[in-house]
Amino acid sequence: MGDDTTQDKIPTRRDYLKYGGAIVGGGLLAGCAGNSDQESTPTDTATQTTAQESETATTTPEPSYTAEISPVGTVTLEAPPTNVFTHFPWFPDMATALGQGETVNYLWWDGTAAALEYFTAGMDGVEIAWADQAREYGFTKEQLYELDSDIHLVDPAWVTTEDNWNQADVNEIANNVGPWFGNYYSCYHGASPEKWADGYEYNTLWELFNGVASLYGERSRYEALAAVHDHLLGTIEERRPPESERPTVAYLSIQTDLSAIYALHLNAPGYWNSHTRPLGAVDAFGDQEFSGPFKRIDMEALLEVDPDVILALWTVTETVDFEQMEQNLRDDPVGSELTAVQNDQMHVQGTRWQGPLMNLFQTEMTAKQLYPEQFGAWPGYENGDVYPEFSSDQQLFDHERVADIIRGDIDA
Repeated sequence: MGDDTTQDKIPTRRDYLKYGGAIVGGGLLAGCAGNSDQESTPTDTATQTTAQESETATTTPEPSYTAEISPVGTVTLEAPPTNVFTHFPWFPDMATALGQGETVNYLWWDGTAAALEYFTAGMDGVEIAWADQAREYGFTKEQLYELDSDIHLVDPAWVTTEDNWNQADVNEIANNVGPWFGNYYSCYHGASPEKWADGYEYNTLWELFNGVASLYGERSRYEALAAVHDHLLGTIEERRPPESERPTVAYLSIQTDLSAIYALHLNAPGYWNSHTRPLGAVDAFGDQEFSGPFKRIDMEALLEVDPDVILALWTVTETVDFEQMEQNLRDDPVGSELTAVQNDQMHVQGTRWQGPLMNLFQTEMTAKQLYPEQFGAWPGYENGDVYPEFSSDQQLFDHERVADIIRGDIDA
């Protein structure tokens, strides 16, 4: 640890990242003094030209690696990060979308990689480079020092709620290793810790992605992907059926053996619902109040709302055996009475831990599951499947265009 009483403190990496550009810029400007008021000679002209070229160089905008987000504020990097710490899985998804997946040095839960591999399996040249970086939940200061990351894509407000972390620890890492950047409580519009509550703002998934893209210097990729996303949302808005014709839907996390069932609100704010909310289906649990983002229920409570459709989270990962879960519902004396079970309207989902890539595919998938007449039928799922290869006229967004953007062929 550094001694705060030291007079001549050695600049930390954070100091360098924050001020390095200004120091370099000042040095260049200091070398631009010319003699423009004197009569030019060949030598003077050459000197003047050199000075003008130098001045032009200093006034040409440098690439910006700056982003602002609540509760962190403004973060500026001197160069694109090449060693990036993440914890929650939407950030590795973002890195992959920007063609920067190999920069991720840490994440929690390898099921995210399995889910994203399911969705992107048909995209040539798109690899989940961070699949082998998954670790256990949580992290320590010692790990962050060892990883020596350029940036930590984690909300510092959330970090202070974890065991063995406090505000001083968060500040220490920001000063001695690299800055923080994240906004965890936007995922379900939860309450941030009291210390951070004043001015804590919520972001959409794509606003958060915008900030990460800026830090990587990947504005072109972001803007191209955002255009695809905007077009997808426009297609859904234009073609989804009127409210009176939309099904009731239970958005659930169900253990394979049915030992635990958790309900989530279908149209709740936050980026956990960024693929279901635009579809505007009817939440089977309506206005029931949950004490948090989800609520544990039993089979009787599920039958009481009796949804037309069940969307089952985690079922394209190894966390849940979807085919066995379906069979267990059919065999259950209460579950077998559910309308969704009787009509074979149980559908797979990825995870709510989605970044922009998973969001695009999950929005398309869920649209087909809920509104087959408008968007084309979902073909079903068997364990081990990869995402269906829809023909171009059945795709709700251009899959190949997304693959091109990830590979860097933005103008393709």
